[in-house]
Amino acid sequence: MRGVFDIFRKRPGETDSRRETFEVDLRPGMTVLDVFHFIQEKIDPSLAYRYSCRGAICGSCAVRINGEAALACKTQAIPLAREGTVSVDPLENLPHVKDLVVDFGDFWSEFERVAPYLVRDAEQHDQTFTWSDKLAPAHLDQLGRSIDCIKCACCFSDCPKRAQDPGFMGPAALVQLYKVAFDPRDADRENRLVLAQSPGGALDCDSHANCLRVCPKDCRPLRAINLIKRDLKAGEKEEV
Repeated sequence: MRGVFDIFRKRPGETDSRRETFEVDLRPGMTVLDVFHFIQEKIDPSLAYRYSCRGAICGSCAVRINGEAALACKTQAIPLAREGTVSVDPLENLPHVKDLVVDFGDFWSEFERVAPYLVRDAEQHDQTFTWSDKLAPAHLDQLGRSIDCIKCACCFSDCPKRAQDPGFMGPAALVQLYKVAFDPRDADRENRLVLAQSPGGALDCDSHANCLRVCPKDCRPLRAINLIKRDLKAGEKEEV
C-alpha cells in the first residue's frame, strides 16, 4: 500500500519551520525508520534524523509520531498509514538542530544532576545477599524496570510538567534517581532523597502519566516517581 508521511522540516539558521509530504510504497514489516531510510535514499537525501541499532535498544531514533513520542524503529508503518496521513515531528522539550534531530544536552544535564551511579563507602566486594530479602516486591519489580531505561527521551519529550517548568528534571532522570536511591548497595541514599524533594524533583511531578504511556520499554517512570514520593512521606511521619 501507499503511505503518506507529513514530516517536520527545518534547517539550522532558518527562522520558520515547514512541513513536507512524502508518499512511500510500503512493504509488510516496514517501520517508520525504514520509511526515513527510503526517503533519504530515494527522494530527499537532505532529510536529517538519528538512528543506530534498529532494534529498540539505543533509543536514538525517537521522534513524535502522530503527536506522541515513539521509537521509529519499533513503530510499524502500514497500520499507521491505513488510518491516514502520518505526521512526524522532532521530540519536544529539547532544542532543535535540523529536521527530526534535537540537541540532547539538556536531557543529559538532568542525568548529571542526579549522579546516576552507585556511591560506595569503600571499594570492597558486596556481601552475598538475595535481592528479594532486601527489597519489597514493588521495589524489586520497579528496580528491574528502571534498569531497562534506554535513555531515548520519549518521556522527557512528552512531559507537560517539563514543558511548563524547565527546572523540573523530568521522568527519565527521576527513574535513574530511583534506581540508585533504592539500590541496597548505594551509600548516598540520604542525599538522593534530599534531591528528590528539592525544587525540580519528584514532588514537583503533576502525574500527567504521559511518561507511562510513551515509554517503549515499560519502565513505568510514574510508578518510580510515586514510590519516591511514598518514601518521602513515610520519612516525614517517622520524624513526627
